[in-house]
Amino acid sequence: MAERKKVLAVDDNPVQLTLFKNILSNKYDLFTANSATNALKFMNESEVDIILLDIEMPNINGFQFLTEIRTIPSYMLVPIIIVSGKTGQEFFAEARKSSAADVLGKPVVPESLIESIEKVLNKPE
Repeated sequence: MAERKKVLAVDDNPVQLTLFKNILSNKYDLFTANSATNALKFMNESEVDIILLDIEMPNINGFQFLTEIRTIPSYMLVPIIIVSGKTGQEFFAEARKSSAADVLGKPVVPESLIESIEKVLNKPE
């Protein structure tokens, strides 16, 4: 049996983290962090295969977090899917310029989330 992929969901909204658990726990090993700071602490101790990242968070926003983790050698190439409630053209332009592999809007459609994760994880290097 194939090893389950490890997903880290980073979002300051506990309802969103519960939603991720409900959608993904049957298929992936899901870890959650309610802030970028907590995510960085977790990432210093563990490796993950993919990160789901909210953009609007206190202290360190998602784009700052994304820039910071790209300086960590073991996380330079880990795929990141931005999951955000932001919908403006400026946001999507910034998201496309970032090193994120995909961008999804909130509310998250379960099938779209799983499809995006599978697409990103199975993308040839």
